[in-house]
Amino acid sequence: LERLQSTTASLDQPYVEMQRKAHADAVGLFGAYAKDGDNPALKSFAAETLPTLKMHQDMIEKIAGASASTPAVKSASTPKPPAPVPGANSFTEAQAKKRIQDAGYADVSALAKDEQGIWRGQATKDGKGTSVALDYQGNVFAGQQ
Repeated sequence: LERLQSTTASLDQPYVEMQRKAHADAVGLFGAYAKDGDNPALKSFAAETLPTLKMHQDMIEKIAGASASTPAVKSASTPKPPAPVPGANSFTEAQAKKRIQDAGYADVSALAKDEQGIWRGQATKDGKGTSVALDYQGNVFAGQQ
């Protein structure tokens, strides 16, 4: 926590590295105990839990590969991508609508999150209707289908 609080860079990279190490440690410990543990109940638990830990480790490795080019947290120094960035979108519908409205759009409607985690809907700006999109970084796009 102290390392994350004291960073002057984006939080993404230190956090991802911490998660990579933690998952590697957990997989190693559970794997070793599942193989050579001395308590049968704990050995069974370790063996049953290991596939889930490996799945989580694979997920953080994918995030680590993507985080260099698509940070999860948008900062002032993060350039706006040319199109919505797919990713796990944690905005609720109400939050997505407010974010789009805060970007200068009105009459935001028909919002739905697609399979890529991008909120898509309709809105108006300067009296003209347009399609809008909000990616998981909070970037708002107009004219996106």
